[in-house]
Amino acid sequence: MACAPTALPNKMMLGFVVRRCSVEMGHFPSAEEFAAWANHCREGDRVFKLFGRLITVDEARLILRHPARVVSARGAAPHECVLPDEDIPAKASLAEVISIAAVRARMKARAK
Repeated sequence: MACAPTALPNKMMLGFVVRRCSVEMGHFPSAEEFAAWANHCREGDRVFKLFGRLITVDEARLILRHPARVVSARGAAPHECVLPDEDIPAKASLAEVISIAAVRARMKARAK
């Protein structure tokens, strides 16, 4: 399920991508593990490159250091979406970014 339809592409924080990797691996990934996971993502029988191309270990290291960076994401789930007017702290820690409880609370507050 994707974000609400808008004229703009869906956006999500890199921390949610890292969270998906962590859930699959059962632990927080190293840069090497994250690059391997992103370069060989699986969805059913389909294998694809998560970022549309191979990423290097150095690029994976950079991604892991900047979890609050907002990126376009076709497959972003509703609770992972960042709205255009949403203020994202530039120096958010990964723990803040991947907290699913905080995301659910935010979604509940929006629904009211």
